[in-house]
Amino acid sequence: MKKSIIVALLILILVIAWFLSGYFLESNNYSKVDLDNNDNKVEKNSNTTDINKIQVEILLSNTKEIGQTIVLQGQSLFNRFIDIKSETTGNITKKNFIRGDTVHKNDLLIEISIEDRNELLNSFNKELSRIEKEVDLNKEKKENNILKANEQINLYQIEYNSAKKLLDKGLGSESKLSLATLNLTQAKANLKEIDINFQSQSINLESQLENIRSKIKNIKLDIENTKILTPFGGIIESNYVEEGTYVRPGDMIVKIVDLNPIKIQGYISESDVNKIKIGKTANIEISNSLKKNGIITFISPVAETSTRTFEFIIEANNDDLLFKSGQTTTISIDINSVNAHKISPSILTLQDDGSVGIKVLNNNNKVIFYPIEKVKDTIDGMWVTGLPDQVRIIVTGQEYVTEGQIVEIQ
Repeated sequence: MKKSIIVALLILILVIAWFLSGYFLESNNYSKVDLDNNDNKVEKNSNTTDINKIQVEILLSNTKEIGQTIVLQGQSLFNRFIDIKSETTGNITKKNFIRGDTVHKNDLLIEISIEDRNELLNSFNKELSRIEKEVDLNKEKKENNILKANEQINLYQIEYNSAKKLLDKGLGSESKLSLATLNLTQAKANLKEIDINFQSQSINLESQLENIRSKIKNIKLDIENTKILTPFGGIIESNYVEEGTYVRPGDMIVKIVDLNPIKIQGYISESDVNKIKIGKTANIEISNSLKKNGIITFISPVAETSTRTFEFIIEANNDDLLFKSGQTTTISIDINSVNAHKISPSILTLQDDGSVGIKVLNNNNKVIFYPIEKVKDTIDGMWVTGLPDQVRIIVTGQEYVTEGQIVEIQ
């Protein structure tokens, strides 16, 4: 065997021996470390209860009295509207509006040609004066004729009485008495005839008066109808005519919509309908964040058949006309006061049974779960009930603890 090979083998044996010596030394060290660690574990296990407690942050919360609110959806409605129609004939000579204009009560909308209406009115007034004079003359003539007839009757009555007395004394003749009787009878008949004739004339004249007065009334009304005024204030929603348009009775002129006060129509469930009252204030908000306060003016006594909900109406001042008809609205109605806590929605917990609530600590730092009911939403939190009047609410770490667990407070 060559000397070089022998040297190489010796070196290899020395290297292997060196590695093996290190392994045994390391094993002894590991054994001592393990023993030391086991001793430490025993010592630490005696304090595991304190070391393993989860730390949480709490908020001390007290109840406050707040108004409970019902929130519903509704829609805005106009207060009223009217389709104004022509009530006479003629050409429109003047038009004082365009679509979209705001108008006020008794504003002049249009004028229709007057034509010969004033001449007819003057003619009818003259005829009325003539008939009234004839009535007065007829009355005066009747009184005079009746006076003369009564005077004649009185004269014939005296003649009759005288003839009868003479005849009773045997001094007169029956022919004179008969003549006196005939004259008296004819005088009375003449009076009755005068009364009948004048009564007939009076009826005829009264009929003429009634007829001419009716014509005057109609022509005056027709003249008034040549000027169309607004019956109430509002906005011109539709325009159907222009200057020069010929209109007849019944032709559409304009449509006016009144938006003040604005009405809000909503529907409330049968479980909540008795919580609202006529005269109660409601808050209204439309989609562009415009808000108004209104008053409940109507609650239907009959539920909608299909939905079992009850219609109600709110009226709100709309002088600025910012609310339009047909807009979607959010209605908020405060119904009563309750004691509630204000919390952040982020601390809500959902239990396995589906109940939603929050976790709190009792005096022993034990975790307790309380299901809650939402009363009201606000920008910076929500108001809930279902908790004691004073409570320590877990606000950080609630997702890491379970009901019944003892925790530490940071």
